[in-house]
Amino acid sequence: MTLWSVASVLTLAFIFWLNAVITASPYIVYLSGLKKQSERKNSVVALLLLLASLLYFFLKVGSFAAEGFVGMIDTTYMQFIWTGPVGLFIQLQVTIAVAWIIYSIVKVTSIQWMLYVVAVGLMGWSFLSIGHGSDVVWWGKLALLIHLLVAWVWFGSLNSLRKLATSVSLNKAKIIMERFGGHMSVAVPILLIAGVVMYRSATGQWIPELPLTSYDTVLLAKLVFVALILLVAARHKLTLVPQLNSESAAKRLKQSITAEMVLAVTIFILASALSSAFSPG
Repeated sequence: MTLWSVASVLTLAFIFWLNAVITASPYIVYLSGLKKQSERKNSVVALLLLLASLLYFFLKVGSFAAEGFVGMIDTTYMQFIWTGPVGLFIQLQVTIAVAWIIYSIVKVTSIQWMLYVVAVGLMGWSFLSIGHGSDVVWWGKLALLIHLLVAWVWFGSLNSLRKLATSVSLNKAKIIMERFGGHMSVAVPILLIAGVVMYRSATGQWIPELPLTSYDTVLLAKLVFVALILLVAARHKLTLVPQLNSESAAKRLKQSITAEMVLAVTIFILASALSSAFSPG
């Protein structure tokens, strides 16, 4: 991978994360029973998404032009990228950012829900427009959408859960964590099944075969981190949350969720590499 590719993958992973935060935002409000997240936080997320999307566009232009930093602003290559799949992805992400800014400003709940549904729908469309996901059969696309939605809700909730572990009463924190664990106990198996179906639709195989391709190698690395994050999540559900009866226990849970976030970020980076830098063929 070139430096352009690495920068593009990291930027795409950041876009992944921002999409996850947006997707999980109403869920966290529902889960915690607390007031809606601040307009400022939503606006910051939208602004970061806007900037990250534009950066991703210029990185793709620079990578295609192969003329150093000057190539990033080559109008010929900019037009070429803008009218292709990456351009569509950027246009959709920018629209999501604008919709989320409006979401953070309006006070009418029905309009907010409409904007939220539109934003999540555009997220799914945007990731179906790039990488090998754009070429798979319909059931592969459906599996990708399910996989993304569950991952976004799970990973997008982690930072809020980390803060809630020590910012609310122990009893309240325990109830929130137990509800989240119950929901994820149902959702995570769906995520894993969808992942297997995605691999089948992309490669025509159910499991990797020797010799491994570069795509398979990165996928296996991702699966290692998925296994690790599942172990951490199981530790939360079976040990740390039931023991959430003291301030020290709350701090341990917060630290463990921080570790879970690091694993989630790593998974997003590897997922971004799989969708943009490696081919399953």
